[in-house]
Amino acid sequence: MSEKHPADSPQDDAALLAEIDAELAAERSSKSRAGSRLTGLVLLIGALVGWIASLELQTGKEILLENPDATLSCDVNPLISCGNVMMTWQSSALGIPNMALGLGGFAIMGVVGALMTSGTVLPPWFRWARLGGMTFAFGYVHFLAISAIFLIKALCPWCMVIWTVTAPMFFASLAHTIESGDLRPPAPLAKLLRRWVVLTLLWYLLVLVVIAAAFWRQWLVMLGLG
Repeated sequence: MSEKHPADSPQDDAALLAEIDAELAAERSSKSRAGSRLTGLVLLIGALVGWIASLELQTGKEILLENPDATLSCDVNPLISCGNVMMTWQSSALGIPNMALGLGGFAIMGVVGALMTSGTVLPPWFRWARLGGMTFAFGYVHFLAISAIFLIKALCPWCMVIWTVTAPMFFASLAHTIESGDLRPPAPLAKLLRRWVVLTLLWYLLVLVVIAAAFWRQWLVMLGLG
């Protein structure tokens, strides 16, 4: 006769899950890639740079509204030009000038970054709001980047500065949310998303490749090879 083992009880399942959670928590704490202070510093520095870029864009937009024929300091040629981008409908796609969104959004994220850098413990709703805000910002950057590259066919230097700082701010926030236990994706995905520096560099590479491919003929002409 074979011996029959009773089915695992709910208590056993709960204990197993608790053990797995403890192991994951230990792994997160021993190999932290997006600690609170580091993530806060990324948000603080990124927000400062992004706010300055937004202010430059706001100033340039006001100049163009007063004098449409004015040439801005970032208007290098038809390909690299702030003016050609900021006077399109995409610059106010949400009904509010993107510059105003940047000034307000980066100011908020700067405060959040300062709080995290100082060691302040943020409540759960605030942490989710932080991730939600950065997710929206990163998604909106993709809309603006695609519009600039494929529709407007011009590159705005100050806009690209905003793209540059938004990427690490988003990836670091996402990694921190995972490491803090607020977001629990499957282990392989979590391991990947926690590598925010690598993801940021890969995103930079992707954007550079897309820009190089989309404006290949223009680059050749500018270099005198076309």
